Amino acid sequence: MIREIFRLQQGTASKLCCGFLVILSFLGTSAQNRYDWRSHIDFIMHQTDSLSLRSQRTFFLTKYLKNDQPFKETWYYTLNEGRIIIFEVRYLLDSTEFSETYYLDKDRLVCMEQYETARFSFYEDEIKRGKVFLVADNSIKQYVTVGYQNNDYAHRLSDIQPIDRFQKRYSELRKHLPIVTPR
Repeated sequence: MIREIFRLQQGTASKLCCGFLVILSFLGTSAQNRYDWRSHIDFIMHQTDSLSLRSQRTFFLTKYLKNDQPFKETWYYTLNEGRIIIFEVRYLLDSTEFSETYYLDKDRLVCMEQYETARFSFYEDEIKRGKVFLVADNSIKQYVTVGYQNNDYAHRLSDIQPIDRFQKRYSELRKHLPIVTPR
């Protein structure tokens, strides 16, 4: 009788243990499958940078300042399966070089970088000012600023400004893409 109770308890315990392990593994897998926007952005940027090193295209646009002074913008972009996955705009005003980089996932912004660097500076990679925005679901999830910032800049930063800038630049790129892309 004692042996039968012991066997019954062992059987129940092993079934409970197996059930518990199944539940733990299910919870672990669902936690791993949970959407993590940082990992997604990192993955997209890594893939994009890798592809961009091999198949980047370039074109130039001449623009004018308010006083009709011309300056040249250099546009770099990479396509993957007919879609733009990254584009960058660089231009020089006085002794400052401006750079804007936009990473896309299915035509949606995931990361935006803006830098101002001193042209002909003592240090090759001297950044005067910079901003990096991580974007998920069309809203800024996190941002980082480097260098000297205007006092009102950090306090008045809103979700709308960087995304509006992206949309303006993206539509400008799409407008010029049929002209510069060979068929």
